[in-house]
Amino acid sequence: MNLLVIGLVMYIVHSDCVSRFQDVDLGLETMPAAGIVARTVVNAGFHRQLVTEVTIPSDSEAGEQISCPVMLRETLPSGVFVDLYQLASQVHMGGPKVLSSEDIDVEKPEYLSPAHTVYVYGDLNVTADHTYYTRIDLPIHVRYHRPSVDREVQFVTSSLKYPSIFHRCKDFNNRKKQFPLIQYPCNYENNSLCQWTELIYEKQRESIDISIPVGNQEDMLLVSMVTLVVTVAGCYLLVHTTLSGDKNTDKKKNR
Repeated sequence: MNLLVIGLVMYIVHSDCVSRFQDVDLGLETMPAAGIVARTVVNAGFHRQLVTEVTIPSDSEAGEQISCPVMLRETLPSGVFVDLYQLASQVHMGGPKVLSSEDIDVEKPEYLSPAHTVYVYGDLNVTADHTYYTRIDLPIHVRYHRPSVDREVQFVTSSLKYPSIFHRCKDFNNRKKQFPLIQYPCNYENNSLCQWTELIYEKQRESIDISIPVGNQEDMLLVSMVTLVVTVAGCYLLVHTTLSGDKNTDKKKNR
């Protein structure tokens, strides 16, 4: 009985690690920036890379750590998603380590999908000029959007906001005195909680806008007819090929 109770408590703590901390407002907007963040989206089409570079200038106390953990809390809009299975398969190849507070349906279109939050883990490494730096390449995918009723509208825009960034660098002792600590999962495996310090940083802009191609409702009849014709033709060709193969096999046997 005691083991059952302990197991139940551990399960509740584990499953609650992310959800109960994702909407915390620390009120740090007025504090001075301690880092610089640059973001860009590379590639085109429905499969892209969201690249984030974080730079933290060191102070006189820095230098004890070669690297320290960093976490990005990303809130992705309804038109964009990450594939958790893809990300999990790429971790052993050096891909980003991502934790999600909820399941992500990769099949739903944009108008049936909510925004979702993911936690991306990496390491800040000391560079030659004694600054802390990391680059995280996050594969993102674009959802299909509702077709437009206006033939002039061929693209829609989805905005990717800058993330909240947290670190666990003990070299920044003076900054920890200014910024309160907050508990988040220690890593993407979500097996324990750690104290993180939010990084206040300079932004190049508030968000990155990506253009997404959309279809047109006026083309629905044409697309439906072409799809039907191609499907019927493909089925006929498949059946004809199969029957012809069977006849040739029978002839060879009779010989």
